[in-house]
Amino acid sequence: ARRSDLAPLRVDVNLVLVPVTVTDRSGKIISGLDKSRFKVFEEGVPQPIVAFSTEDLPASIGLVLDVSGSMKQKLETARSFVQALLAGTDSGDEALFLTCANRPDVQADLTHNIDSLQSILQSARPGGWTALVDSVYLTIDRMKAARNSRKVLVIVSDGQDNHSRYSKPELRSKAIESEAQIYSVATPDPPGFRKAIELVEANRGIAFLSDLAHSTGGLYFQIDSAASISLAAEKISTALHHQYLIGYYSPDPSRNGLRRIQVKLDVPDLRLYARNVYYATTP
Repeated sequence: ARRSDLAPLRVDVNLVLVPVTVTDRSGKIISGLDKSRFKVFEEGVPQPIVAFSTEDLPASIGLVLDVSGSMKQKLETARSFVQALLAGTDSGDEALFLTCANRPDVQADLTHNIDSLQSILQSARPGGWTALVDSVYLTIDRMKAARNSRKVLVIVSDGQDNHSRYSKPELRSKAIESEAQIYSVATPDPPGFRKAIELVEANRGIAFLSDLAHSTGGLYFQIDSAASISLAAEKISTALHHQYLIGYYSPDPSRNGLRRIQVKLDVPDLRLYARNVYYATTP
């Protein structure tokens, strides 16, 4: 059921809006919870919830597909996932499509014509170095033109990077500041595919994707089979349109720097995903 408790609100730069996704232990998206079930904290201090909505709003999706050489054995898996994800979008959604190899390559800027992205997807060919960090950084910048208030990035990659100018810490800060949720979909190598020294770096890449998702309130998945592809696409599509939007007024008048936030849920056996920091800036 749709529900909104967003008005009346003061027009105030101190209003902080936090998108929240709730799942059960199996990962099924849970909707229909009441505002009273949630509590929000800033710097450890409880804050009154002044806005609460469960409306199904259209989403703007920034899609990053890694097509570098390291993805050669996994591109078909990644392509199948993207096909399933695009098929699950709603009519009001818009998407940007960017591929990543030696450099970021914008295949399509934000468009409501999702079907056109399917044909572009089929032309993707693997090869080259990996500028993943730069590609995600550029996608965040491009998403500033998004027309929908609900903004998400979906990264499909093995997490490797060997050709970016920006660093991973710089990207993490950029992602947090943008307030976009990141859904990371990792394509791990099969067992025994890499030597031990290569495996260490590969695991770092996977950990980086996981951290980006968790620090922005998104979800993290690994895909390596038809079942996992279908499940990840279904859960992301559902999460995009079954979120809780929680708002509170920040008690910090200085609007200066990084602030820690925490959203808690008083329902046992459910898991909550929300960003845990935000940048407070003076307008």
